[in-house]
Amino acid sequence: MSLASRIRNLLRYGPGERGRARKKAAKVRAKQARFRSTERWEHGEALSRRRYASYEEYVSHQASKLDEIIDRLRETAGEELQEFLERFESCKPLAEAHSVLCLGARLGTEVEALHRLGHFAVGIDLNPGPDNPLVLPGDFHRLVFPDASVDAVYTNALDHVFDLEKVLAEACRVLRPGGIFLAEIDVGYEEGHVPGDFEATHWRDSDALIERICELGGLAAEEVRDLGMMRRGHRRQVVFRKPS
Repeated sequence: MSLASRIRNLLRYGPGERGRARKKAAKVRAKQARFRSTERWEHGEALSRRRYASYEEYVSHQASKLDEIIDRLRETAGEELQEFLERFESCKPLAEAHSVLCLGARLGTEVEALHRLGHFAVGIDLNPGPDNPLVLPGDFHRLVFPDASVDAVYTNALDHVFDLEKVLAEACRVLRPGGIFLAEIDVGYEEGHVPGDFEATHWRDSDALIERICELGGLAAEEVRDLGMMRRGHRRQVVFRKPS
C-alpha cells in the first residue's frame, strides 16, 4: 500500500486507531527518507545498494540482526513452518530436487519444512545462532560446497546481499546442470516496499530484479507466482532454471 493510501485510511479509523495509524505512517516516511538518502544508499537505474565502508562492516552489520529478531522468530516459528510447507509443497519444480541448500536461513524454519517434505536440506547464515542443528555458519558470497553438488538452492534473503553477482555466481556454481534456483523476493520500491535498517540491496520493481538475476546467473525464469501479502510484505516466488 502506498503512503498516500495509508494516510487516506486514517479518516476511516477511530481516535485510537488513528493514533496508531499516524505513528505507522510516520515510520514509513522515516524509512522512505533513509532510503532516499545518498549517504546511506547508492541508487542505480534498477538496483540500489546500501553503502558500507568495507565488506567487514557489511558482515558485522548483517550478523547483528539476529539478536534483534530472534525472539520474534521463535514466537512465529510454528506459523512460518506451516507457510513454508504450503509454499514448498505447491512448487512443482522443487519436487524434483533431492538436495536443497538454503541461503541466509537464520534459524532454519525453511530447512525444517524441506526435511518434512523428504528433501535433504541444509542452511547457511552469517549468524545461525547457538546450537542450531539446521543451519551452518557460512557466507553466501563464498560457499564452501563443491561444484554441481546440489539439486536446488533456495533463498528469501536477496535483499541482504552485498554483491548480487557474486551470490548468483556461487549459487549457480553449486547447482547441478538443470537444477533450480528458487527465490522468494519482495516487491520493489516503485511497488510500495521500502527497505528497513538491515536490507543491503533493493530494486525498482520485482520484474527488474528477475531480469537482472537471469542476466547475471545465466538462468531462465521458469515460473513466477505471486504470494501476496506475507508477514514481511508482498512477495513473489520465482523458479529459475540452470541450463542442462
